[in-house]
Amino acid sequence: MYVVLNIIRVQKLHLDDFLAALRVHAHHSNAEPGCIRYDVLQDIDDPQVISLYEVFEDEAAFRAHLEYPHYERWMAQSATWRHDEQRIRHVLDYVYRPEDG
Repeated sequence: MYVVLNIIRVQKLHLDDFLAALRVHAHHSNAEPGCIRYDVLQDIDDPQVISLYEVFEDEAAFRAHLEYPHYERWMAQSATWRHDEQRIRHVLDYVYRPEDG
């Protein structure tokens, strides 16, 4: 599995538009072959902080995700809505998963 955690700070002025567009993007992402899950989370104490929890079958499925038209559309649409200097991206590996027992 290939897991990516993105933490994005969104400009307050654009938060509603960002979330609306992100819901559409997440819907399309979850329908991709190789995407296990694509979750969108919002910080309870700071609603401008959005986390994307992305799980793909492997790195190739993630790389394919980056080539879909809906990804390109989403990145172009949301580029000016983010605080780019406050974006964090991690690629993670499992230490424990319930299905592994």
